[in-house]
Amino acid sequence: MSDSRAFAVLLGAALLVASLFAPWFAVDFSGATRDALLQQTGQLPGGFGEFARGLLSVLPERIVVDGWQAFERTDIVLLGCGLAAGFSALLGRFDVASLAGGAAVATIVLAMVDQPGSGGGLIKLQWGAWLALVAAAAIVVAGRLGARREAAVAAPAVPVVPMAPMGATPTAPAVPATPSATVWPPV
Repeated sequence: MSDSRAFAVLLGAALLVASLFAPWFAVDFSGATRDALLQQTGQLPGGFGEFARGLLSVLPERIVVDGWQAFERTDIVLLGCGLAAGFSALLGRFDVASLAGGAAVATIVLAMVDQPGSGGGLIKLQWGAWLALVAAAAIVVAGRLGARREAAVAAPAVPVVPMAPMGATPTAPAVPATPSATVWPPV
C-alpha cells in the first residue's frame, strides 16, 4: 500500500513542479479589447495618438505567462512544497507529504483568486494553474490515504489492569522488589 502511495505522491509532486513551466495566465488583446483600445487611442492628441496606435499594432493578440514569469515568491513556495512532498514520500513520511500538499493547495487557491494585474477581466486563468491545483490535491489525498488504518496498527496497546472488587483489601502488584519500588496503597 505504501508503494502506491509513494508513487502517487511522487507523481503529484512532479506534476506540481512541472506545472510551473505551463501557462498560468493569459491576456487576450483580440476582438473587443483591441477595438476598445483603438477607440481610446483615437482620443489622444496628435503625435501621442499615432504613437499609441503604432504600439497597439505591434502588440500581440495574446500574451501568455507561465508560473515562473507570473510570480515573485509563489513559484518558490510551490517548488519547495513539491520537493518536500517528494522527499517525504521517499522517506515514508506521508504526513509531511500531505502537509506540503495542503500548503501548496492553499498557495494555489490564493494565487488563483488574487490574480496579477488590475481586476479588469483581461487576465484569464490557463491550464497550468488547474494542473497545479489537481497535483497538489493528489498529494494531499495520497498522503492521507490509509492514514487511519496505519494509525490503528501503530497505536500502542494499553495494558488492562484488573480492578479489585469493592471492599476488598488491595494487594501489591507482583513486581520484583527494587529499592525504588513503591508500596501500594501509599501510606
